[in-house]
Amino acid sequence: MDGTHTRAIINELIAASGNGPVTKVDITKTALSITVQIGGSPSLWTWQNGKIDSSATQSTQTASRPFDPDDFAVEKVPQILRKAADMSGSHMNQNLQIVEYNQGTVLMTVSTKPESRTVFFRPDGSVINHIDFASYPGMAEALDDATADATRIAQVSYQPDKAVMVDTPTQTPGIIVRRTRSADMPAWAVQRKGDASTTFSPALLKPRVIVSIMQLTAAKANRKPSEMGWTISQDSTLDQPILRIDINGVTRAFDANGTDVTDEVK
Repeated sequence: MDGTHTRAIINELIAASGNGPVTKVDITKTALSITVQIGGSPSLWTWQNGKIDSSATQSTQTASRPFDPDDFAVEKVPQILRKAADMSGSHMNQNLQIVEYNQGTVLMTVSTKPESRTVFFRPDGSVINHIDFASYPGMAEALDDATADATRIAQVSYQPDKAVMVDTPTQTPGIIVRRTRSADMPAWAVQRKGDASTTFSPALLKPRVIVSIMQLTAAKANRKPSEMGWTISQDSTLDQPILRIDINGVTRAFDANGTDVTDEVK
């Protein structure tokens, strides 16, 4: 399936289905199908060898949020499949899907048969990388994915070698949304109990400064930078977000510019 005709085929399938809400797109080397919600039930429409057919049986797909296929860079299918093969180590029977991943977040995924590592892509066709949290590009991607479109955040925390987590307020007091970006999976979100009474702008997060602090403190602790866990939250004394990190049992505090402000927040 080449990128030139992919969008046109999707549009043909949508029209054939009666313009039903699309909840899934499947693309293989020889076929393209969409799942649409018709009358509250999902149905499958498939293009193969120039012909369009609807499935005799309903799709077994569970309930999923509809999306607009026009929001996804399907014209980049060949490049996406090549990138997925490079990252997974396999190009056998590749299947590209567009489907809801978590709480309304719709992504593109590429899997293979026999199964190899599933590779995830954003709507614009950019790959969701494995994260090296001790590198500037890795931390920048992790923070960008974890903050998403949040305008205010209550806390950011880093679990060494595992994930960056961002807590954001909700309309319900005492309930937050925690969005987690792990090293090898796209960000996902869950609601949980938590305090979001004080918040700050995610624009104040500086990944290069954060990585520098991890490197500096790791040298003092005789550890790897990736092993240095930390949290960032708004400090009432300095009225700004402060990063707190443990160095051999002693907590040090740094402002957004990387200045040690431990003595000022005690």
